[in-house]
Amino acid sequence: MELNQTFILNMKKLLKEDYQNYIDSFSSASKRGMRVNQNYIDTKNFEKCFEFSAKKINNFENLYTLETDKKIGNSVYHHAGMIYLQEPSSMLASLALDIQPDDRVLDLCAAPGGKTSQILEKVDSELVVSNEIVFSRSQILLSNIERQGFKNSLITCLDAQTLADEFPNYFDKILVDAPCSGEGMFRRDPQTIEEWNESLPEFNHIRQLEILKQADKMLKTGGYLLYSTCTFNTTENEQTVLEFCDQYGYDICEIEERIKKVTRDGISLDGKHDLKQTRRCFPQDGFGEGQFISLLQKRSENENQERRKKCGYQELSRQEKELAINLLKETIGRTDLYFAKMNGNIYVSEIEFPKIEKGIVSLGVRFGSIEKNRITPHHQFFKAYGQEFINKVELSKDEAYQYLYGLELENKENLKGYACVLFERVPLGGVKASNNSLKNHYPKGLRNKKIEN
Repeated sequence: MELNQTFILNMKKLLKEDYQNYIDSFSSASKRGMRVNQNYIDTKNFEKCFEFSAKKINNFENLYTLETDKKIGNSVYHHAGMIYLQEPSSMLASLALDIQPDDRVLDLCAAPGGKTSQILEKVDSELVVSNEIVFSRSQILLSNIERQGFKNSLITCLDAQTLADEFPNYFDKILVDAPCSGEGMFRRDPQTIEEWNESLPEFNHIRQLEILKQADKMLKTGGYLLYSTCTFNTTENEQTVLEFCDQYGYDICEIEERIKKVTRDGISLDGKHDLKQTRRCFPQDGFGEGQFISLLQKRSENENQERRKKCGYQELSRQEKELAINLLKETIGRTDLYFAKMNGNIYVSEIEFPKIEKGIVSLGVRFGSIEKNRITPHHQFFKAYGQEFINKVELSKDEAYQYLYGLELENKENLKGYACVLFERVPLGGVKASNNSLKNHYPKGLRNKKIEN
């Protein structure tokens, strides 16, 4: 490892006598974090079935560090969506935003989906909008939300300015995990060391302010914005926060005590502004990697007004809606969902879809596609509504791995039609009962012979 000399000088100035402790931290492995998806399973039941060594993080109900070197990304727990592997310090941003069940929330820079899924665990009566400007990364975001079975998600792929036109003064809370120079990831990902150069902080600072400017247009007066980065320098952190607050009328807020206990105070830049309320993580402190978070409250108003726009999705025809309702009755015994159609696919949601014209990647839950006057249910429907299915099949661990490999299962209960298969009551996916067998509907693209049993 060879650090850039300018970076070294910056860190020595920043950390002073603690600089050597920071350098020494590179000799130890980075923390491996894991979050239990409480949308699917509570921690008590999870701990009973989880076979790998993990340690709960004090004061954080469903956050753990992995105490094993084994790779668990191909385990049944990951495929089932029981867990999300996430670096511990990066989990703090969503927690600091203090999400409530009825909040309208935007995750503006959402991929790969760790922070978004934390938000979705808390919201149950509104849609969470998760935006990712790079299309390929929006597909990773979609995959992670699908795997964890969340229902109330609207995924978009738009630049911040276009998104602001779609959602003027709409959200109660916004998370901006801003693109940054990644200095906090040097220990975890040495490649970021090679990518760093001394012009990056200023370049990112300008870009961050532009993103925050657009976020302001989407946040209600009195709403909260959580700004975070995974870098150390003050240009991208405290300086960005100060300039934004001064220009757009925001106050820096206190963050809850349990987060303060695992972070450091922010750094005063000029002696005039007290930035202790902003928080920093450093790897030498033992919690995780590098992270900066600041909770801001909007006290200003803007003139961003709702505009008349077309809708990027369609309503179902009478025949399509009849087919959809019949399948809902057969599978989950409900008909009280909202429907939408886009690109030949039918989507369902517990909540009415907002009007949005551009950049839609996914609306709520992908229900299925119409083929030959019938609807073939999509994998996401099984994942999101599997625990409500009338026909459910609980699998042993060995049977669960057989299913994930793509094998057919025995129809022991003589079921008919579609069923959801579960492991520890967590949906793995769908099957269709046919005579003595359960035809496997686990997507071929997800099947992996290297799944670790």
